[in-house]
Formats: sequence, C-alpha cells, structure tokens
Amino acid sequence: MYTIARTIRRLSFTALFAAPFAVAACGGDTADARPVETVKTVKSPVPPPKVNTTPGSVDGRIVTTESPSPRPAVTGPVSYQDANDVFKAGHYPEAAEMFERYVAGKPDDAFGLYMLGLSSWKAGDFERAEQAFDKAIDIDPTFAKSYFNSARVLLDLKRAPEALERVEKGLAVDSTSADGWRLKARAQAATGDLDSAMATYRQLLVRNDQDLWGLNNLGVLMLDTGDFTGALGPLARVVQLRPTAPLFQNNYGMALERSGYPVAALHAYERAAKDDSTFTKAVKNAERMRGVVTDTTAREEVSLQDLAERFRQKVKAWGDSTGR
Repeated sequence: MYTIARTIRRLSFTALFAAPFAVAACGGDTADARPVETVKTVKSPVPPPKVNTTPGSVDGRIVTTESPSPRPAVTGPVSYQDANDVFKAGHYPEAAEMFERYVAGKPDDAFGLYMLGLSSWKAGDFERAEQAFDKAIDIDPTFAKSYFNSARVLLDLKRAPEALERVEKGLAVDSTSADGWRLKARAQAATGDLDSAMATYRQLLVRNDQDLWGLNNLGVLMLDTGDFTGALGPLARVVQLRPTAPLFQNNYGMALERSGYPVAALHAYERAAKDDSTFTKAVKNAERMRGVVTDTTAREEVSLQDLAERFRQKVKAWGDSTGR
C-alpha cells in the first residue's frame, strides 16, 4: 500500500526524530524474580512512569536516571539470590557477571540463563544477551518471556525479521501476552510492514483498551506515518489514563503541535516538564513553544477528554466489527 507516500513520510519522520522534540515508543519487561513453581509465570507489570532501562533502547522508559554507583568486582561462587539482588538494585553489568558465574555452575538452569540474558541486555551487552536467551530457549522452549526478550535484543541489533520470527514463537506459547503483541507490532513496523503493525496494535487494544504502552506506541507509529491528527486519539487516551507520565504528555504535545494546536501543545509540554524537570525533551519543547504562543493563557483549541472518548469509542467499534 505504501510506495512513494511511505518514502516521503519516512523521510519526514527521520527529521522529526532528529529534532529536540522527538517522540518515543516504549514498553518492556521487568521480570526479576524466579517463579515459585515453574518458569512459565514470570510477572511483567506495566512499568511506572519514571523507571529507567537500557539507554538508547526503544524500550527505554520515561526518564533516564543516574546509574547506580559501581560495585566491586565479583569473585567466588555466586547464588541466584545474590545475583538477583544486584539485578533488582539496577547494577546490570555486575548482575550479568554474577549470573554468568551462577550459570557456569548450573548450565541447565533455564531461568538463570534467562536472567543472564535480561541483565546483559539491560547492560547493553547484546551479544551475550542473545546467546543466553538462545540457551534458555533450548533448555525450556515453553517459557514465552525468553522469546520476547530475545526479540528485544534482535530489534536492538537491527535484525527485525529475526525478531518478528522470535516473537511469533513466543506468542505460540502465550497468545495472551500484551508484551508479545506490542513486540510483534514493533517488529512488523521495523520490517517496514506498517499496515500489519497498525492492525496488531488494534488487536491489542481491542483486548485491552487501557493498555498504556499499546496506546502510546500506536500514537507514535501514526506520527511515523505522518498521520498527526490520527495520532491525537490514542495519545489523548493514554494521557487521560496516566496524566502524570511525562513521556505520554510530551508525545501528546507532539501530536498537538503537528496537528496545528500550538496552545494545547504548549500546555502538554509544560505539564510534562512540570512532572519531571529533568526530562530534557519536554523542557526544550516547552521553551520552544513559548516562542510561538504569544498568549500562554489562551484556551486550548481541543479537548483532551473529547479526543480520548472518541478514540475509546473507535476501539469499541473495532471490537464490535470483529465480533469479539
């Protein structure tokens, strides 16, 4: 479906990401505890607004915080609990070294290998992460999280077709995983199949119309295709659901600005900067828009509540049309 128009839109969005007001797609896995009975039940909660993950990854959260202070070098035997405590403290390079030592003594521990992969990915060591996830899958092919996080690594390595294949295998194990559906859409978009990515996000939102990262990522994808007005709906909805999340506010502001609503865009950027004064993109966006909007007290041109409700009704119609 996309030909010359797609090329134009992609070139346009390349410039968008190069600008200081770039938007961001997010969502990821924070599993850090061994399942009590089997490795099939690792919980992956929706992340809170101010949690940090691997810098530079599209799974990075809303705020980049300072890295924890370095820990001393790891020596001697390592227990799973010791390694996991270091992981939970955010010392990912050290946690990766500790899980490396742990699995050296227990090479058949699939979850230990999974945690080695997760720690290595968060530490930016994609090669070791890929190898660890592959070994974990070989030992326990029934653990969907290994497939999904392996796909994240492959996406970071710019190997989108392989990532999509890995996600599909994970969804074959757990077809209800919201992480899996979001990753599928991301991988589809990364391969250039934007129509399929849109359809996957629609399926995800029909299942759960309050999936925060699904709403945000759909909005960002619509900005990617140049559909700035269309992006308003999902981004307004996610801001309605999580009004104190700076990333969501900033992305909503981007859609407002690109749709021709400068006053509302300024207010969205200002809210994002107020909620997190260290969020540089939002701060710069607000400063830039103050040079555009002469009357900062003017009434917003559009209503967030109206935009969000219209999009909620649209998602409901999607579900009705598919007979969910």
